[in-house]
Amino acid sequence: MLNFSNNLIRQLEDNSMTLLDEAMPDVRSAGPALANVPDGELRVAIYAVMLKMIDFLRESGGVEENSQPNSLPQLFLTHAKGIMDYIDGQSAYTTGHTPAVVRHVVSIASRMGLSDSEITDLEYAAWIHNIGLINQAHRLDTLARSLTQDELKQARNHTVIGSEIVRPIEFLSHMVPIIRYHHHHFSSMEDMPLGARIIALADAYQAMLEPRAYRPALSRAEALLEITKGSGTQFDPDLVPYAHDLT
Repeated sequence: MLNFSNNLIRQLEDNSMTLLDEAMPDVRSAGPALANVPDGELRVAIYAVMLKMIDFLRESGGVEENSQPNSLPQLFLTHAKGIMDYIDGQSAYTTGHTPAVVRHVVSIASRMGLSDSEITDLEYAAWIHNIGLINQAHRLDTLARSLTQDELKQARNHTVIGSEIVRPIEFLSHMVPIIRYHHHHFSSMEDMPLGARIIALADAYQAMLEPRAYRPALSRAEALLEITKGSGTQFDPDLVPYAHDLT
């Protein structure tokens, strides 16, 4: 198995650029949302994933022959965490954002009494809810002013890109609506998925605790006040009380 792993690593390293070029049309065909992502940015994102895979194989010695099928989601999550660390780290304002949102989501879901499998699903969705930021929309966080409507649209387009990235992955495909709608306002959409409502609340709460170029970080009390103001409009009023348990 070790020889197989070494050979696989060598093949990936030797043919990485060829594989990258071959993958580009397939990634483009995943959905129209990727049409506006510049080739350079998309190539960087795909190559980053390939490097993460090579690093994982090198560090772990490969996947054991007796691995169970349910190890695939865990393998994906390992890579997703690394990718999100990279994306969050591209802006000083978002470093550590995703793990904090994950903690909030799991806390809310647990307090709601959701099942273990539902909590696990939401944990996965929370880890990858911003994976569509490969379109570099996070760079808008560095602007020392409020965003224009066009810039807001560009920033929020990452939900469409992220959902299209996830859609072809069979064990994640049921999370597509959660990722697609986690920036929607509660009052603007009938039957908004529960997972999207939970992540919307957790994401907004955490974002308010973080500084931005155009404003300082809000205190916990200030963030909770804003959450309460948005009850019934931006946020599900049934979920707002759970925000007061977040730290």
